[in-house]
Amino acid sequence: MRPPFYLRQLKRDLETWIAKGLVDEENKEAILASVGAGSQVRTMDVILAVFGVILIGAGAMSFVAANWASMAKFERLVVLFGSLWAAYGIAGWFLGANRGAIGQAFVLLGVILFGVNIHYVAQTYNIQAHYPDGLLLWGAGAILAAAVVPSRASLALALALGGWWTWQETQHYDNVLHLPFLLYWAICTAIAWFLNWRPGIHLSALTLLGWFIISFEAFQRLLGWGDAEVLTIFIFLPLAIWSLMQLLERDDANGLALSTGHYAFFVFLIAYGLLQLPDNDHQSASTTWLAFATIMTVLSVGAVTMGFNRKTFSVIDVFGTLFACITTMIYVFMVQRYEDALDVPYLVFALIVIIWSIQRGVRLQDRFVINWSTVAFGLWFLYCYFDLFEGLLDQSIFFTVGGILLILISLTLEAMRRRLVTSAPAAEAKP
Repeated sequence: MRPPFYLRQLKRDLETWIAKGLVDEENKEAILASVGAGSQVRTMDVILAVFGVILIGAGAMSFVAANWASMAKFERLVVLFGSLWAAYGIAGWFLGANRGAIGQAFVLLGVILFGVNIHYVAQTYNIQAHYPDGLLLWGAGAILAAAVVPSRASLALALALGGWWTWQETQHYDNVLHLPFLLYWAICTAIAWFLNWRPGIHLSALTLLGWFIISFEAFQRLLGWGDAEVLTIFIFLPLAIWSLMQLLERDDANGLALSTGHYAFFVFLIAYGLLQLPDNDHQSASTTWLAFATIMTVLSVGAVTMGFNRKTFSVIDVFGTLFACITTMIYVFMVQRYEDALDVPYLVFALIVIIWSIQRGVRLQDRFVINWSTVAFGLWFLYCYFDLFEGLLDQSIFFTVGGILLILISLTLEAMRRRLVTSAPAAEAKP
């Protein structure tokens, strides 16, 4: 299945090609079918079935909670397990009747009721345990359903439960780095890859990013690094992932490497722009951080250089990657002594990286990169205004000018984005 933005562009291009006589009208549906354009259709009955499942799950929880005190233990178990297996039984019937979408909705209901059962069984028998383990058990059940049925909705729930689980383990237990989540995440990602489910890949990427964010203090404790050093993990690691994903893009028929590369590059771009904000606690760069930064720099620049030789990257990408890595290392080394003096130079560095991103989007005709790079430039401009001029202008003038600038920026950025997108049209087919 191709990326959705590719399918939308292909449909527009086909209309143009048919009008120009480059493609026959009768071949349109066959072309779209060959790239999976028809696999994303969702009917109203399926959407209503999913909503209905959510309401049934909420109703089941409300019924059990309302009658819990008056029910004997055996009655509780009958209601809990009876509703669970009834949901799976109905799901099996719909799946066997070739009503897969509605059957999937009842599989999701079964997974939801499985979590309800875990909670109420533990309450019935007063089970005292490490309470995040209940979320892990629920998530494991969702993963099992996702793999056996298979069920994409269950996989989405599994990823959400995994994020909740690792948040509880990290935040409620002294910010210890929660490494078991990585195995959980890898299993979910492997299933999403096997199912060729692009939204699952997106959810997986967001869940992993969430893990990194909530593990910020845990990384500090484990590594003994300062704030700025830990933030560079979000610069060096995504940049290395992005550069490696570009090498896989030629053989990336379903666009998964492209999506991963997009996520990685914009995490890098955001983190690079935020590097000047954290307080480094007047701590000099550690030896372990220097080793990490050096390894990541060599890996990123090496991958980009390989891609340059294979025409995947341009020479600007090689210098852009090297520039980002070197300026990040220089900033961490100098921030202890020259923190205030580095603000303006680093803003210039960030602008250079944003311009590099825009140039790459235009060269590759990638609207996703162009759009988000334009947003990054707008945020950069606003930060410059509020950071540099707040203390130089009278308060009323400051906010008035700021409001006018916001309006002008919105109009200018939209015009610039449209111009960039127009200047990078999809290549027309040649007869």
